Amino acid sequence: MTAPRGQRPGEDTGAGRIGLIVDSTVLLTPVEVEQVTRALESRVAVVPLTVLVDEEEHTDGELPPEDLCIAMAAGARASTSMPAPESFSTAITELAALGADHVLILTISGALSGTHESAVRAGEAAEVPVTVIDSRTTSAAAGGAALLIADGAARGRGAAALRAAAEDYLREETTTLFCPATLEHLERGGRIGRAASLVGRALSIVPVLGLTDGVVDTRARVRTVRKAHARMIAEALQVARSLEDCEIVVLVSEGSLAAAGEDAVAVRDELASAAAEAGWTVSEGALSPVIVAHVGPGAVGVVVRGRS
Repeated sequence: MTAPRGQRPGEDTGAGRIGLIVDSTVLLTPVEVEQVTRALESRVAVVPLTVLVDEEEHTDGELPPEDLCIAMAAGARASTSMPAPESFSTAITELAALGADHVLILTISGALSGTHESAVRAGEAAEVPVTVIDSRTTSAAAGGAALLIADGAARGRGAAALRAAAEDYLREETTTLFCPATLEHLERGGRIGRAASLVGRALSIVPVLGLTDGVVDTRARVRTVRKAHARMIAEALQVARSLEDCEIVVLVSEGSLAAAGEDAVAVRDELASAAAEAGWTVSEGALSPVIVAHVGPGAVGVVVRGRS
């Protein structure tokens, strides 16, 4: 569809009945799903990616993260597949039938997955205006943007304002950090270079990684997992102190802190102790199996996000 002069494709200038589509890597807790659903009067949909374990396909969310971690630890090869444009087209049509006159789509970083491009292609062919937002991140950081969009839509903001607010929030008020137990899975999925992975293995280096402009980058290289976690915690707290009000979300591959083990629990406890003094909120979350397929078992992540 063609936008009026002065507007970006898919945007409007005023409020309407907004619909929201997210992909399955965008983390929302059950309470947050209810919050978004209520704010958007049920005009919300999730388009799943696919996880392949030794070539057996699983819809993202169908295979419990702990089971995936067990399979990967036993040597299974895990990979992922993006949704086809038709999956987004179906979701757009469903939301339009529920009364949406403008649909926003929020996706995992386009630098990490072709999901964003699939959403763009679906939006170009849609019968209602569609705005596609590249979160340039994933998981709980993108989840914070989904909450922001839903709240803004409920307050009567239009698609253009919602897109601008979400992009500002994602750029200025979210930070994603993680420590994989090994670089093997990131290398296999093409998220880091083979040379970096080989050096890490040869020197027994444990990295602290982050997402900058949607791309995985290295924040620190240390010799033990606990030192890596300590560096991750230090950077997360530094970011939290720069925000007026924030939430800290601890993420693990195994689906729960109890399943992830004592090192992950220690990360949560240290962050919770600092948060209690500062008045921040600390919560726990499970990485999407799609993300687990790339970071592997034993990964621990931290998202710092402003309260939306």
